[in-house]
Amino acid sequence: MATIQAINFENFKKFSRFSISCRDTNILVGPNNAGKSSTLDALRIFRDVHRYASRTKSVLKDHGSFGVCATYEMSQSLIGIPIDNVVRDYGDEPARISVKLTNDSTLHVELHPDQLVTAFVEADRAIPRTTVDFKRLFPIDLVIVPTLSALEDREPLVRPETATRNENTRLASRNFRNILYQKPRGEFDKFVQLCKEGWEDIELEYPEIVRGDPAYVTMMYREKRIPRELYWSGFGFQVWMQMMAQFLRGNGDSILVLDEPDIYLHPELQKRVLRMAKEKFGQIFIATHSTEIMNESEPGDIVSIVYNNRTAIRITTEEGYKKVYSYLGSSENAEFARLARAERIIFFEGKERNLIRKFAIKAKLGEMFQNPKTVYLQAGGFSQWTRVKEVDWALHNIFDINVKIAALFDRDYRCDEEIQLFKTNLENSSLWIDVLGRKEIENYALVYDPLSEAIKKRVRSRGNDITSDEVSERIVKLSDTYRTACQAQHLAHYLAHHREVDRRTTDSTHLERASERFEAYWADIDKRFSIIPGKEFIAVLSAGLQRDYGVSLTINQIVDEMGQSDVPPDLVDRLSSMTAFFN
Repeated sequence: MATIQAINFENFKKFSRFSISCRDTNILVGPNNAGKSSTLDALRIFRDVHRYASRTKSVLKDHGSFGVCATYEMSQSLIGIPIDNVVRDYGDEPARISVKLTNDSTLHVELHPDQLVTAFVEADRAIPRTTVDFKRLFPIDLVIVPTLSALEDREPLVRPETATRNENTRLASRNFRNILYQKPRGEFDKFVQLCKEGWEDIELEYPEIVRGDPAYVTMMYREKRIPRELYWSGFGFQVWMQMMAQFLRGNGDSILVLDEPDIYLHPELQKRVLRMAKEKFGQIFIATHSTEIMNESEPGDIVSIVYNNRTAIRITTEEGYKKVYSYLGSSENAEFARLARAERIIFFEGKERNLIRKFAIKAKLGEMFQNPKTVYLQAGGFSQWTRVKEVDWALHNIFDINVKIAALFDRDYRCDEEIQLFKTNLENSSLWIDVLGRKEIENYALVYDPLSEAIKKRVRSRGNDITSDEVSERIVKLSDTYRTACQAQHLAHYLAHHREVDRRTTDSTHLERASERFEAYWADIDKRFSIIPGKEFIAVLSAGLQRDYGVSLTINQIVDEMGQSDVPPDLVDRLSSMTAFFN
């Protein structure tokens, strides 16, 4: 299966000319009326055209600079959204949506309220002449969550084909019990388990038909052992169930499209929806105004949509986040606004706060790290540990906030003795402060088997292949390029510390001991992974894969391949110790 690599607009709604470079996770944010929903409308149009072309033979037509292409002409009634206003400023020229997949196939769709909808294929392979050819060029599965609404108080029984046809349309809410009634028991059980991700204490029962004139479908749930009909549940739970039923339609190869889940769900469920979507689907597009969803996102997941720009902008910097928060009516990171309600604060280095949470989840320690009363704040670095103590003092003595504070610092190139001295000096502190056993948090993603599997999966996603031996050679060869720089850094830090604490020993002896220690680490690939610059290594590795295979590799994609046993034991020990401190 393929995913979406880019979406381009010309003369479409508010967009004169606009492009979005897509990744696995795309959280669309921006001011009101900026084009977020228009982007999702474009994906709905693409889905409808894709469905039509998958069962209709193409004709050949000339499309100017694109040449002769496989072409599809279809009635506007087959598009699920109104197209009266798709043309920018109601002009004469048609609007165009172009969706490019990761296999380099592009589907161009032209729309105008006075014309048939026209689509044509741009690809570097043979022109698709049959439906099989088209499906081979566009192997894609879109799960577009329709507009959700309150359930009917009494839902009439409809034909099975009607329930199936309405499952992914705006009529899904009106046919919700019918849709579930058509599902096999095994699939219904999966639906129930998904619902429990948000409401653990509610038990759902299989729908039943009540015979009468007319017949209708009822569905009961139990809360605190009291049976009730779904209609009597709160709107939040009704929407959660509908959303989970839509999630049931997809898998790891599917693409999820979801518009503003924050309208329906309270903050913790918003974050949970994002986590579930990223785990279940191969690619996601979510339009939102939710600061909770933004706080839960990884750097680079957030895409700023402003229609009068030419391109969407990936948000990766603090300045970018501040600008996006200003769209939402807040000039500061919403995470800080929750300090007064926090029960625990975790200080971390760098910008990858969600990596701590992801590793904790992989190690089956994620409950406390995912708790909404756990707040993550960025620390200034190893030498700034006194600032953590100052924050602790200020919160307790000035603001009277009863909160526990932990800090986890990067190791960088410091030697074991320097780290141990630092920890000894803090043993009497009321804070929990520790130092990573690897250079930085990103190094814990450098575990050989998950790293190798992530590389192979990314390469195969573009229809290419790479052997285990080729992966091993690429990893080892790249890591070797860091030997000289790493050795120099380790020797320099070792010498600087030991000169201070052991002045009787000569520099040459210190350097000899440091060299022996470094060589022992470098000889073992797993230990080598702990001392090289992890974040930079993954970035350079990704650049090489992009050059040779046209795919990128992210830290999160590596972590996704990890199982519980793959999380390095020293990190598990630290996270367990932090959990014990908080508890």
